[in-house]
Order: sequence, then structure tokens, then C-alpha cells
Amino acid sequence: MDLHLGIGGVALGLSVVLWFGTNGGRKTLSWGWVVFLSMTAGCAFKAAGPPFSWISDLVTDGLGMLGEAVPTMTTAGTAVVILLLVLFKKMGLRGVAMSGIVFFTAAAAAGGPFEWYAQAIERAAMYWA
Repeated sequence: MDLHLGIGGVALGLSVVLWFGTNGGRKTLSWGWVVFLSMTAGCAFKAAGPPFSWISDLVTDGLGMLGEAVPTMTTAGTAVVILLLVLFKKMGLRGVAMSGIVFFTAAAAAGGPFEWYAQAIERAAMYWA
């Protein structure tokens, strides 16, 4: 039996783990796991092809609309704003998880270490395919 999740399947699976692992039930993820899994899910959504890249495209389009309203705001600047909202707004773990996916998708689109992580996920998927 050949089991191949693909990058999009990994991203979607991690999103489901984050959604149900942050509801305060019997098994709740710690803050560190929430950040790590949302980073991996966000970068995986960036690395995944269609139809899963639609999530990163939606984030990028939303950031583009913000960029139209504030022309000097870059994708990296928007990622920093999302990070500041997560740091200073009181949220539960689920809010941190979902904001983290959006943040890391935007950060991967901005370049730097998160873009490298998205590329590493893509290379690993190609190796294991």
C-alpha cells in the first residue's frame, strides 16, 4: 500500500491537529507545540501546489489589499504586525494557532528563514515521493 500525503495533506492535517488540539479538551497542545505546528503548517501551505496553495494565495491577496491601502507596507512588515497582534492581544491557544498559520504563511512569502523552511518541506516531499 502506497501512502502519500503530499505537502497539502500534511498542512491540512496539521491544521486539523491544531484546531482540535487547542479546544481545551482531554488532549491539549502546549504553547510551544502550537507555535511549531503552526509554523510547519503555514510553511507547508506556502510550499503546497493547488488546491492547497489557495490558502497561501488568500493570505497573500489579503496582504496585497492591505498593501494597496498602505502602499509602503511590505509582506514582511505585515508579518511583523500579525506577530505583534499575537504577542500583545490576549488570545487562547486556538487563536494563536490560527494566527500562527497566517503569520508563517505570510513570513514564508516574505522570504528569509521561513521561505527556506517552506523550500525544505518541498524538498523533503520530493525526496519521499
